[in-house]
Amino acid sequence: MVKDPIAEIRHLRQSNAVWLCTARRAPFWIMPKDRPAYRPYVVLVQEQDTERIRHTHTQDECPTSEAVLQILVKAMRSPLLGPFLSPLLGFGSPSRPARILLDNADLVQALAPRLSDVGIRCDYRAVLPQINAALREMEAHVTKREPVPGLLSVPGATVALVSEFFSAAADYSRVAPWRWMDNHLPIEVRYPPQARARYALVLGSGGETFGLSLYDSLADIDLVYSTVPAEQRTREISWFSLVLDEATAMSFDDLDAMDNYDWPLAGQYAYPLAMKMISTSDHAKIPNASELAWLTATVRVIPDFVLRRLRSDQGAPQPAQVVYSLPGVHGGQEILLRYPAQERMTPEDEEAIRSCGAQMKNSPREEPIEDDRIEQDLEEFIRDWYSDEPSHKFAREMGLYLFRFLDDLESIGISPQTLRKHTSNCWLIGKFECDYGYHKTFSPKIFLGGPSFLYEFKRKVSDSKYAVNSYAATWRKLERYVQSGAARGNDGKRN
Repeated sequence: MVKDPIAEIRHLRQSNAVWLCTARRAPFWIMPKDRPAYRPYVVLVQEQDTERIRHTHTQDECPTSEAVLQILVKAMRSPLLGPFLSPLLGFGSPSRPARILLDNADLVQALAPRLSDVGIRCDYRAVLPQINAALREMEAHVTKREPVPGLLSVPGATVALVSEFFSAAADYSRVAPWRWMDNHLPIEVRYPPQARARYALVLGSGGETFGLSLYDSLADIDLVYSTVPAEQRTREISWFSLVLDEATAMSFDDLDAMDNYDWPLAGQYAYPLAMKMISTSDHAKIPNASELAWLTATVRVIPDFVLRRLRSDQGAPQPAQVVYSLPGVHGGQEILLRYPAQERMTPEDEEAIRSCGAQMKNSPREEPIEDDRIEQDLEEFIRDWYSDEPSHKFAREMGLYLFRFLDDLESIGISPQTLRKHTSNCWLIGKFECDYGYHKTFSPKIFLGGPSFLYEFKRKVSDSKYAVNSYAATWRKLERYVQSGAARGNDGKRN
């Protein structure tokens, strides 16, 4: 017969103390040789008034409510240093607290009735600052470095902004614009379009560091990539970046926030780090809120700009200038991208921005569509899909059908962000169908039968559950569109 843990503490003296308790991922990594690194779980029990640690316990699996109860009972019966040594050193003797605060509502619901049987009140408290401070000390002790704060600690960085940063970074990683853009070709960025310019480099064509960096001037880029040693440079240079890396490179605060807010992730090597580098320092910092907004806005629109406007995989990128509308978190702002980059905007450019406004928007589907523009967009969209004239004809017909499908999605009022995801997925569907399908003539029926080429998607794009589900969702929408009999005909007109 299993002994009730509550029975073990009924006889203990009850104090007026309030205890704090948490059960969460530990602020350190376990790195076994035979499997991937992982974060264990830690249960930490602390006295509120004295801030003394009553007990700590780590384990690989997420502790159940019964396991947490056992740990609390152990903390009451045997404080951290044991029942004999603890009183001698002033760490308290076995006792029951009057109240326990936990930062997990589910644990409170499970434990409160049990603890009330021995006169202990158990309540929920969303944030326990003393526990957080104790865990930061634990992190510093284990990792031998100062804890790296998360993005939500940046003054002015809201949950909405950081959420958009993670979402934009996931989309950026899935598109992988470095496949088509050399990392030494700067793109001019103005946010908003009338503001001063910064200059973006897409990172990844070298196969080492993947992401994006923003610089204050073209001269800064030249100096950073020059052969002049850092200690011999005549001025300090700073830039800020998105770097895609493994989870072990992330701050623990950001990893915890990803779990709490269910932020997306494109793959195990696509954890997004926002960092600011200064040429005179070897250590990265965190961008401020304004820099984070700049970085987030740029990361959001660069994939579309590279994929549909530049595409240097078949020759030098063509000059392009586009104004994009940004998601609501940016307060209705717009952002201008231009290639090749210029140091100054000419008066003609400024007048064009003022007068054209909406005609320079993000997608060709958001401006009046003319036949020559359709042709240009279509050829850009299918550029990688064919190798000869017969395959070109097949690619054109399939591309036109996918364009009509995307027009239909846009007509029902989906958000620009969702439309961009479906556009990216449609490009992959077309690419996979041309590369791995066995059809010589196009028919919408090739999209029936459920999501295809999942193996190719996982191998070449991303094996993350979020990315695969997004790709499959687009395919299922496309299949329903085919089944509805929509977009019949092939006259090249977009609705």
